[in-house]
Amino acid sequence: MNSYYYSWMAQKNAVDFSVTAAEHDEFVLQDGRRIYDFICTSFQTNFGHSHPLITKRMAEQLSFMPIASPKSTFDLKQSVSQRLNASVGLGQGKIFYTVSGSESVENALKIARQMTGRSIVLARQQSYHGASLGALSVTGDWRNGPHLTFDEGTVRIPDHDVDDSLAKIEAIIAEHGADRIAAVILETIGGTNGMSAPPVEWILGIQAMCRQHNMMFILDEVLVGFGRCGPMFAFHDFSATPDMVCMSKGITGGYMPFGAVWTSPEIAKHYEDEVLCCGLTNYGHPLGLAATDAVLDILDDADFIARKQALEVAFAEALKPLADRSDVEEVRIRGVMAGIFFNRPAPSWQAGFDAGLHLFSKQKFTILAPPFVSTPERLNQAVETFITLLD
Repeated sequence: MNSYYYSWMAQKNAVDFSVTAAEHDEFVLQDGRRIYDFICTSFQTNFGHSHPLITKRMAEQLSFMPIASPKSTFDLKQSVSQRLNASVGLGQGKIFYTVSGSESVENALKIARQMTGRSIVLARQQSYHGASLGALSVTGDWRNGPHLTFDEGTVRIPDHDVDDSLAKIEAIIAEHGADRIAAVILETIGGTNGMSAPPVEWILGIQAMCRQHNMMFILDEVLVGFGRCGPMFAFHDFSATPDMVCMSKGITGGYMPFGAVWTSPEIAKHYEDEVLCCGLTNYGHPLGLAATDAVLDILDDADFIARKQALEVAFAEALKPLADRSDVEEVRIRGVMAGIFFNRPAPSWQAGFDAGLHLFSKQKFTILAPPFVSTPERLNQAVETFITLLD
């Protein structure tokens, strides 16, 4: 029996695999097999497992300043913060650093409640926002239930595919009182709960309600940020202007536990005089900043962008045969992420692993999110292997 826990499962039923290395877009098992990482581990290894620039920058940082006080100022912290602000593209706000997606959401909720003096947060019926207690409180899936979360501060709103969704959300605001609602939090595009991509009108409709009622508009880009769905951030495709953007996962490609919350210029101005009652021991960690700096360099590189765009085209083309299958109801593709919906149980994690693929499947749904560093040829091979699992 192991001396450590496995996450999100009964320990006696734990599913695991023994690795000796991870290279490029694959895991290397103890028996020598190579497993294609078709979901970027937990949707964070966008740049593969051995990207030379990220490891180089982290090693350089480790050699001269591996730790820094949360109150310290240094060039890397200044430059990365400026670059993240620029990448969001909504003016000169400020960055609050965290060490995970959960803590990014947690601190966004705290800021919204601090600034507004209101307690209620509106969140979708189907959503996942993180594993800490506050983030779980706004999560709308099975992980919310066992933790006795603070659900009195969360009100569920209908998803975009519900008839008259925006009108029903307006009615919910009226019922609970806009003067009691601090924020609305949404995953811009859902992930493991069905890769739900709402219409632009729905996102902008909720944003308009937030402006009308002086509620904060928080977008959770932990899974879909940093190029996963095409643009730098998924909300760029919606022309949305959130008050806060939660980041993690791709921010370092998974090479360092790290995260951030972008806050608007208005929020930044508020905290010039008010105390920001948020903080973390490893705030603005130098190794996280070094990895983020490398990620931003990679995503700015014209050759990399061209290769990624070619991969997006190859991915969509390789998945086309699924549309003709009688057991496939829908295929949703955004950038380098796809959700496949079946009218029967989806291929299991174990079936995928036995075939050399690391998959995420849930009931009748599979999500695929390959590393950006894969080649079209390797990705085509992985998709072909996936399709053989369906026969």
